[in-house]
Parts: sequence; C-alpha cells; structure tokens
Amino acid sequence: MATLNNVLKVIEQHLEFPRSRSTGIARRLQEAGLLPSGAPGVPPILDEDGVLDLVVALASDTELHTAVSAVRAYHAMTPGGADLSGAPDTIPNAPIAIAVLVESARVGVAEARKSQIAVSCNWRAVAIHKPDGSVSRFSQPGAHCAHWQSNGHHKSITLTVAAIADALDDIFGKVN
Repeated sequence: MATLNNVLKVIEQHLEFPRSRSTGIARRLQEAGLLPSGAPGVPPILDEDGVLDLVVALASDTELHTAVSAVRAYHAMTPGGADLSGAPDTIPNAPIAIAVLVESARVGVAEARKSQIAVSCNWRAVAIHKPDGSVSRFSQPGAHCAHWQSNGHHKSITLTVAAIADALDDIFGKVN
C-alpha cells in the first residue's frame, strides 16, 4: 500500500528530498486534485504516476505556490516541444517516457538503470540522459529545447533512474 506518509519517507531516503519540503509540495498537489487527499481516517493512497509527479515537482525546485503549475507543465511536455496535435497517440509525452524508463529500470534493464533525468528549475523542461550519450528532451509545445528560456544561469536537478526505481520498489514492491 502506497500511503502518502510512506511515499514521503521513501522519497527522503532514496532521493534525499527533505520530508518537510515534500509534505508542503504534496499538500499543494492534493489541494489542486493532482494527488489524492484520502478521507477522514483514511490515508491518501498514491499510485506510481502520483509518486513520479511528486518527484518531478520536488526536482523542479519550485516554490510552493508554483508546484501545481510545474506538474501541469510536466504533463504537457512533448518531445522537443513539438506540437502533437493530430499526431499518433504512440508518441510519448514526458510522463509516459519517464514512467516507461523507470519501469524498465525496475525490471532490471541495465541501460535504463544507468540513465538520468534532469529536471530544469528555471523553465519547464525535462531531459533523459542515456548511458550511450543520447538525450531525449521534453518541453512545452512550441518551446525550443535547445535554447534555455531563462535569463541568467540554467539550473537543473539530476536524478538517477536507478534511485527512482529503487524508491518505487520500496513503495510498491519489486517487479519481476
């Protein structure tokens, strides 16, 4: 069972996001309906997608009041910022690409476990770095992934896919 309290504990343990910050971000996502709230006497139960949304919100190093917009932006990210209107549904957006990569890591695919996910803190973008040197970039439709959309220095937080996969294994159990 993936109660919110257990998820926050495991995220702190594996990904080193402080629980105090994770609690605030989770509360904002719950208020917006992006994470379940539970009921009186019943703790909120998260699925894998909810955990990944929380991890991305934490990695985006956003202020509390912008956490919801960071997750909504993450859900809208497309490969290279392409407009996918009329495109086949088989083209994955950022949440699908990351979920598939993490699931591959959970079943032991070495390339997936060695991959990294960089979440931009200055603007809404995610990059998946694979061990062979290839990079898959996701951003808002219409944004050019090769040009940072911020003034000044770019800041991102990089997470290893193995750490995310290990956290999900602790939360949901090992995948065979």
